[in-house]
Amino acid sequence: MIKNIMLDMGGVVVPLFAEIAFDRFRALGVEPTEWLNPYLQKGCFFELENGDITTDEFCRELERLTGRARISHEEAAQCWLGFLRQPSEELLQYLLELKSRYHLCLLSNTNPYIAAHLRSERFSAVGLPITHYFHSLFISCEMHLSKPGREIYLKALATDNMRAEETVFIDDGPANVQTASELGIHTIHVTTNEPWRDLLEERLRKLS
Repeated sequence: MIKNIMLDMGGVVVPLFAEIAFDRFRALGVEPTEWLNPYLQKGCFFELENGDITTDEFCRELERLTGRARISHEEAAQCWLGFLRQPSEELLQYLLELKSRYHLCLLSNTNPYIAAHLRSERFSAVGLPITHYFHSLFISCEMHLSKPGREIYLKALATDNMRAEETVFIDDGPANVQTASELGIHTIHVTTNEPWRDLLEERLRKLS
């Protein structure tokens, strides 16, 4: 019996597009394709996402990479926020429906800039933060753990007293889905920004 649903953030809950973010990083003098790929970052970009460096340290590292004298917190934040679009009202209502039926949690590799945005009224068009739609948030930069490592899944399961066999996980990263499956979690792999409601409901029917 399924009791828990765990969702990735970017490309699953929040529409994810790279073009604006990449243009903003390039305007700072950073070639983002050297550091960013769809599912895992490199260098200081990974260190930020894994919680190993602060946002101030990230800005100083960008200054070193670009040769610029000063890169502000806001400039770096605007680069990262270029990835995001607001979720549709239809999806938000479905999240609330899921929350009423299951223990609903988010499991995301992301950084403090985006995490702050998610927790603000800017997350949704109706001015509600992501915490309104989920029981729990598990965010890599706050846990100092990242997907596809096993530890972040185990920590999330243990924190919320979830059993793997009672949990469905949806992610657009193949390696992330593979690790979850190896741990006994029921998984659904979707392509980035693919609608997944019908896939989830079908799986829930099969597992009921």
